[in-house]
Amino acid sequence: MLAVAGETPHSCPSVQKASSVLVSLIVLLSFHGFQVDGKVDRYAFNIVENGTSVNEQVEVDVENQTEVIRVPQHNNVDAVEIMNDFDAGLSARRLPASKDCYVSKLDSSVPSPAKLKLDMEQASKQSLPDKVTTKTTGWSVVGFADRLDLPKKILDFCGSLPIYNVEAVPLDSMNTSLYRASSHGRKKRHHWYRDYTGCSHKDGPMMARCLKKVGIFRLTFNCKYDTIYCYYKAVCKHVSRNGLNPLNDYLCTGISHDLNVLGVCCSVTC
Repeated sequence: MLAVAGETPHSCPSVQKASSVLVSLIVLLSFHGFQVDGKVDRYAFNIVENGTSVNEQVEVDVENQTEVIRVPQHNNVDAVEIMNDFDAGLSARRLPASKDCYVSKLDSSVPSPAKLKLDMEQASKQSLPDKVTTKTTGWSVVGFADRLDLPKKILDFCGSLPIYNVEAVPLDSMNTSLYRASSHGRKKRHHWYRDYTGCSHKDGPMMARCLKKVGIFRLTFNCKYDTIYCYYKAVCKHVSRNGLNPLNDYLCTGISHDLNVLGVCCSVTC
C-alpha cells in the first residue's frame, strides 16, 4: 500500500498536490491475452483499486501502429477511450460522459505497439509486483481541431464527436493545488502567462500584479479541472540476473499509473 507522506491514502480522484501524487490501490492484478482476426491483439488488465474492480481493455495493432486503451468509470474517475496513433504521432481521448474527443501530440514516453504487446504478453505470464509509480498530467483545451489536418484513424476513432486540441499543463513545476470543479463542461477562460489558463477574467490582472510583487517562483497556483481519468500499464524491461544474457530475462518490475486531469484552469495568489 502506497500513500503520500503525511496524508491519508487516497484513490485516483483525490488529488491534493499535483507535485507529489501517489495512490494506495493495487490489490490484485491479472492479465488475459487473446488474438482476434490475426492482426489485433486484445488484453484484459484486471485491477482492484481501493476495493473497486476495474477491467481495463487494451488493443494492440502492430501492423497499423495503433494502441487503444479503454477504462470504465470507477471511483469517481471518468470513463475514457484512448487511441495512440504512432504513424501520425497523435493521441486521441474519447470521453463518453461529455461526448467529446481530445487530440494531442503523442508523448514520447508511450511504448510502441511492439513494445506494449511484448509487455502485455510478459505480464500475463508473471506475478506482478505491487510497486506503483504515478504520473500526473494536466490538459488544457486550446481550441477546435481542424478535421482536415487529422488522419483517418483519428477521425474514425472520434466519429461524429466534436474534436478539440489539448496541450499539457506543467502542474508539477509550481506550488500547485488541484481540485475538481463543482460543475462539468468547458467554459470560456482568460488566457495568461505561458501554459496556464485563468479561470476568470480577473486572473490575468492578478497574475500581472503577483509577478511584479513577488516574482514567478513565489506564486501559488490554485487549479481546478473538469474531468479526471486514469489508466495503467505494466513496466517491463530486460534485466541481467547473475550475469546471464539479458535477452533471456524480460521482467515486469512494477505498474505505471497515468493520472490525467482535463480542462485545467488556474487562479494565482501571492
